Amino acid sequence: MNEKNIHVLIADDHGVVRYGMMLLLKDLFPAASLHQASSFNEALKIIAEQHISLLILDINIAGGNNVQMLNTVKLKQPDIKVLMFSAYSEQLYAVRYIQAGADGYLHKDSSDSEIKKAVKTVLAGKNYISDTVKDAMVSTMLNGSAAVNTLNVLSNRELEVAKLLVDGLGILEIAGVLNLHTSTVSTYKARIFEKMEVKNLADLIKKYQQIESASDA
Repeated sequence: MNEKNIHVLIADDHGVVRYGMMLLLKDLFPAASLHQASSFNEALKIIAEQHISLLILDINIAGGNNVQMLNTVKLKQPDIKVLMFSAYSEQLYAVRYIQAGADGYLHKDSSDSEIKKAVKTVLAGKNYISDTVKDAMVSTMLNGSAAVNTLNVLSNRELEVAKLLVDGLGILEIAGVLNLHTSTVSTYKARIFEKMEVKNLADLIKKYQQIESASDA
């Protein structure tokens, strides 16, 4: 791909992350056009106005923070490549987001070289997940992993609600973030408690954190 035809949009609500990513991409593709957005709505406005080759998207971004972001983006530009760039656990979220339509998933702790590799891979039309996630997937298939599999019983929406509950948000706040009725959120909460086999929020937080720690180990 001709560098002059590459248009990359970095959507993250932290200015330092956008700035650092832009410096790295400028080193990788000096002639590429780089754009940035601090919210999901701002990103959608840019995508609606011009062709974007690659969207580097944080999960936990204002106006987004859900798997449905991918459908919204790809409805506007079906051929856009999306690389999720998040502090959320790769082993818990990478496969889910790729199955939902993302072209790659990268943790924010990744090295500069791995970020460049991920960007090149996705722009070349291939999916990208780290070697760590690939190894964990193979290990899980061969040996099983009760800790990670516990969260796998949750649907994408249930996992989103669980994450927000663990982050300290209440039913009303979660309804606002995910654009759901409070009764719907309450139903998801009940399902999460049942599937995770917990009786209260404190137990859910403890179990979720244990799973997250085990997946990152």
